[in-house]
Amino acid sequence: MPNSIKKLSKEISMLIAAGEVIERPVSVIKELVENSIDADSRIIIIEIEKGGFDFISVSDNGEGINSAEIKLAFERHATSKIENKEDIYEVKSLGFRGEALSAINSVSEVECISREKNSKDATKISFSFGKFIKHETVGSNYGTKIFVRNLFKNMPARYKFLSSEKSEKSKIIQFLNEISLTHTNISFELIIDGRRKYKTDGNNSIISIMDTIYNLKQNGFIKLYEQNDNFEINGILSNPNNCFGNRSRMKVSINGRVVKNSSIYFTIENSYKPFIEHRRFPIISVDIKIPHKIVDVNVHPQKYEVKFLSEHNLLSFIYTSISKILNNNVPPKSIPIKTNQETIYQNYNDLVHEQMSFGNEESLSLKKTLPILRFVGQIKQLFIVCEGPDGIYLVDQHAAHERILFEQFQKQKNEKAFQMLTINNYYDLGVTSNNKIIENIEKFHELGWDIDASPSGGIIVRNIPYQKLYKTKSTDITELLQMISSDLEKKQTDTPKEIISKRLACHNAVRAGQKLSENESKKLLIDLENTEVPWDPHGRPAVIKIKYDYLLKEFGR
Repeated sequence: MPNSIKKLSKEISMLIAAGEVIERPVSVIKELVENSIDADSRIIIIEIEKGGFDFISVSDNGEGINSAEIKLAFERHATSKIENKEDIYEVKSLGFRGEALSAINSVSEVECISREKNSKDATKISFSFGKFIKHETVGSNYGTKIFVRNLFKNMPARYKFLSSEKSEKSKIIQFLNEISLTHTNISFELIIDGRRKYKTDGNNSIISIMDTIYNLKQNGFIKLYEQNDNFEINGILSNPNNCFGNRSRMKVSINGRVVKNSSIYFTIENSYKPFIEHRRFPIISVDIKIPHKIVDVNVHPQKYEVKFLSEHNLLSFIYTSISKILNNNVPPKSIPIKTNQETIYQNYNDLVHEQMSFGNEESLSLKKTLPILRFVGQIKQLFIVCEGPDGIYLVDQHAAHERILFEQFQKQKNEKAFQMLTINNYYDLGVTSNNKIIENIEKFHELGWDIDASPSGGIIVRNIPYQKLYKTKSTDITELLQMISSDLEKKQTDTPKEIISKRLACHNAVRAGQKLSENESKKLLIDLENTEVPWDPHGRPAVIKIKYDYLLKEFGR
C-alpha cells in the first residue's frame, strides 16, 4: 500500500528550505556579507575556523538591527527590503527574500549582536539549530556581529558530502575576491584560523584590489567606462598579455550583484579574440548598471543567476564597449597571411599531412619503442632530423625534452640529471594563486621543491629541481608559479603532482629556436628512447616518421 500523503513538519520544511539557500560555508558568508553591504557598512570582517564548518563570524559597522525587530529578522520571509509584489520586479538591494538568516539559523548555532547608531546598548540573541535560546542587552560597538558555529551538524548527510577544508577556504577566498572588486568602497578583511589572509582598503581603488588579488601592477590593466541611454559599464580589463588558462579571473556584476551568466562571459571572450591566443582568458572585473525593471534576480535560490529583458541589446553593448577599448589600446595579434605563391603552414603536422597521404606519416604509437637512430642535423633550431632503418625521423626538440623531464620529475629516480636551482626568494602571486600553491605544498615537496608558505601569506622558494644539460633559462619563477596555480584551478583528470611536473618540465625544456650541438642532440635522443611514450605530457607527438617507401614512390623509384 503506498504511503499516505501528509504535510511536513515545520522543522523538516525549514531544513529543506535552508538546503536550497545554504549549501556550504561560503553560502553563509555570502548571505551575511550581502546583508552587511545592504546595511551601508564600510568595514566588513570575516573570520573562519576549520574551513567555516566549526566557526564563522561576520562583523560590520553598518546601521544595525532594531532591538524590537532582531528576533523577527531570524524568521522566514521577514525582510526590510520589499513591501509589495511590485518591489520584487525592481530589487535594488542584494538581499530581499528574508530567507538567509532563517536558513542559517536552521542548520547551525547562531549568535547575533547588533546595535543601531542612535542606541546606547546592543542586543544579543541566540539560537541553536532553529530553536530560540536567549535575548539580552549587552555592550558593543554599533553595527552587527553574527557568529555561526557547528554548521550542518544537525544534517549529517549534508555534512558528509561537503568538500575538504582546503576546498571550502578556496571558495570563500574566491567569493571575497568577487565581492571586494564589486564594492571597492568597502574594506573587507578575511581571517582564517587566526591569521589574516586578505584585506582591502575600501578606498575605491579597483587597481589596488586587483594587485592584492592577482599581483598585477597598474600597467597590466586597461580602465573601461562606457554608457548609453540604457546601460553603463565600468571596471578594468587585463592587457591581453596577462591572460590565463581558465575563466576564474573573470568577474561580472550587475547593479553591484555578482552574477554568473554564460552569455555575458561568451561575449567578453569574443571581444578579446582578435588579441589573444585560443583558450586563453583575460582578467576582467566590470560592473554593469542597467534599469532594475529589466533584470530578474529572483531566478535562483542563491541569486547568482539572472535573466534580462532585451538581452541582445545588453550583449551588443558589452561587446562594443570592450572591443572599442581594446582596439584603442592594444595592437591585434599578428596572423600569417597565405599568398598565391606559397602556403604558410601553421605547424609541422599541417605540412606533413598536406604533402603525404594518410598512412605515409606516422606518429609513434603508445609503448612503441624507437629504433636506433643516426643523428643527421637540426632544422630551424626546432626539429632534430634522424635516419632510422625504415624512414626519416623528425623529433620536436621541445616536446621530446618535455617528455623526458616529465618522467624524470615524476619518478625522481635519476637525481644526477638535476641540480637544485637556488632561489631563496619571496613571491606574492595574489591571494587566489598563493592559496592554490599552499594547498598543494606537500606535492611540491614530493617533487623535490624546497618551498613553503610565508607567514605574510606569500610563497618562499629556496630551491627547485633544474635541468642544466641544455643550458635552458628557467629563472622566471613567478611566471612558473602562476602557470602552475592556473593549471591547478582547472578541473582535469591529472593529479596535482602530474600538473606540477608537467609545468616544470615545460618550463625547463629546451626551447624551439634554441640551437643544440650534435652531442646535445644525441643525448636528447638517447634519453627519449628510455621514455615510456614518444609524446609530450600534453599528448602532442614528439616524433614523426616519414617512411622510405613513400619517398621512393614520390621520386618515381
